[in-house]
Amino acid sequence: MNGIHTQAPERTCGPSSTIGTHAMLVFGTGVDCYFSNLPKFSAPHNFQVILSIELDERGKRALGADRRTGYDGLHTFVPDAFAMSELDPRRERPRETLRGTLFRGHVHRGGEAVVGDVAAEIRQVVYFEELGQGARRAHERLTHLCFGRPGRLYLAHRICRRPSFDQVVAIRLIPGTVTDMLGEHDPDRTTDVDQLGFGAAQSIILGQREFTGQRLRAGEIAVAAFRSTEDGLGFLAELAVQRQIYLEVADLG
Repeated sequence: MNGIHTQAPERTCGPSSTIGTHAMLVFGTGVDCYFSNLPKFSAPHNFQVILSIELDERGKRALGADRRTGYDGLHTFVPDAFAMSELDPRRERPRETLRGTLFRGHVHRGGEAVVGDVAAEIRQVVYFEELGQGARRAHERLTHLCFGRPGRLYLAHRICRRPSFDQVVAIRLIPGTVTDMLGEHDPDRTTDVDQLGFGAAQSIILGQREFTGQRLRAGEIAVAAFRSTEDGLGFLAELAVQRQIYLEVADLG
């Protein structure tokens, strides 16, 4: 497993204090399947964690069967009880596998168990942060997390302090909109947004929104400020929200 985190918690969480049945959103397909922990501000669920995973054949067949029958709702996964701290990529040997039950729908909102004893291999820790650790205001300006492979990118709302909300959307970066951080088009810049992908989540700031609310909506266009790339330079680019995958407000109020 290649574990990378983008925002280190301010203190190390003890394993015994983080044991629980940590329900997770399931989204993406094939080579870009993800788990996103369904967080609360109360322990032991006070973590925002995104994992790139690969389901075993039982899990893949169950998801595939649902989609072939026209189900387009969400899926959740409930692992057997474990310590969330075992996913911390700073550990010498982070956890590499989760085993549990796949649900059709939200497990806490009447979801239906589809198949049990499903194994998920953790390919990469995309993001790991313990909530409620007094995040600095400079970090709170980083409003979203961008991750995924070229042509299939996602945004997750970065959760800092209550009240907040958990949202995951599918996006695309719009070709021809890349500028430097001052908004100037650079003819020498070779960044092609169609080829950009992020294994580890990139913390970004969204600006110039077309509405005044906080939550993203399908069809909305926004400007994203990316702090760094392979050439070490930040850039601005427009992105389009394609669809909402998940939204939860009540658990983070």
